[in-house]
Amino acid sequence: MPSAADHSPRSVKEWTRVAAASLAVAAVCGCLSALFLRALDWVTAIRFERPYLIWALPVAGLCTAAVYRRLGGSAGRGNDLIVERIRQQNGPVQARMTPLIFSSTLVSHLCGASVGREGAAVQIGGGLAGLATRVTSLPEKSQRAVLVAGVAAGFASIFGTPLAGAVFAVELATPRRPMWHLLPLAAGCAFFADWTAHWFGITHAAYSIPQLDRLQLLDISFLGATIAAAVAFGLAGKIFIQMQSGIRALQEARGLPWWIPPIFGGALLVGISCLPGMSDYQGLGTWSPEPGAVTIPSAFTEGGALAWSWMAKLSLTAIAVGTGFKGGEVTPLFFAGATLGNAIAGPLGLPVALSAGLGFVAVFAGAAHTPLTGAFLAAELFGWRLFPLFGVACWIAHWSCRRRTLYISQERSES
Repeated sequence: MPSAADHSPRSVKEWTRVAAASLAVAAVCGCLSALFLRALDWVTAIRFERPYLIWALPVAGLCTAAVYRRLGGSAGRGNDLIVERIRQQNGPVQARMTPLIFSSTLVSHLCGASVGREGAAVQIGGGLAGLATRVTSLPEKSQRAVLVAGVAAGFASIFGTPLAGAVFAVELATPRRPMWHLLPLAAGCAFFADWTAHWFGITHAAYSIPQLDRLQLLDISFLGATIAAAVAFGLAGKIFIQMQSGIRALQEARGLPWWIPPIFGGALLVGISCLPGMSDYQGLGTWSPEPGAVTIPSAFTEGGALAWSWMAKLSLTAIAVGTGFKGGEVTPLFFAGATLGNAIAGPLGLPVALSAGLGFVAVFAGAAHTPLTGAFLAAELFGWRLFPLFGVACWIAHWSCRRRTLYISQERSES
């Protein structure tokens, strides 16, 4: 593969054009993220008010598949296309990716599909970057930089974590060799997009982990329990990847027509969601009007999740994403990690909030092979005092997943 320098701007004039295009992408991305998050809250509230919308999942899946089949083109590959473009720099991302992922993710959440919002974040930024490189006629070697900036802007403005967004963008495609030369550009665009979203009044959930005694952090049994938890989080990420890839492999082996998987997947989701206690695992899982419901915030409290909550969430998300529903996997992985952390906190002797926080970032970091992103995400969400502990946990989870990864186009890592 060509070196990073082969696909980077080489003159001040070219860097100026790249920076201008990237900042324009960041500004628009922040605006669209604010609109998307408002719309996501709105459709989620509608779903809670009208629980019968779950029955529309097969139709929603079929319509999404039909639209992408008719209009999607290469954009239908989603995040994998963006990872491939960053790695190989073999052409820009289609601008149509932005409106398609924006609308299809909202449809998924309106009907209760267990999907996330990271797919929308990354693909909104990627589609805008593709449009910017065409409008400004940037040479091919400069397009990677704008695409990385767009990914950073999308992640940062959706999750409110600009440092993690910047690191995610440079680490995503090549975890063994992050594109550090693009970090300043990615960071500038991430902060600008996040500031733009905040300017529109967007706020993000706050999580709290109680202060831990320094002696406790150095205790051998405590460190051993943390390592054991990190391995469990990595294995949970691996289970999810295997479930998702297994569903897709089954479809390919059967040679099913394009319209059967979304209908069957939607019907299966309806059937599972109607079982007692399973409605908590629909949608995003960040909040619920139902008292006692299992959510990401509840997982940070004693008794706030069930022993099997993490598996329920992983299963519903694997079915949804594996059969064509759009939205992404990262927030469901946050949910699964936090609830798994809640479940194993007692047996391992870890504080519940700390264990949930470790799971929140480590399952995602392991499955996506982005341990640095996980550590910075934890720092921005929970505070910098535990950065080393979260960094170790994310690396161990990443190691536990080995060559399994969320993104097929990602550089494989055996570290």
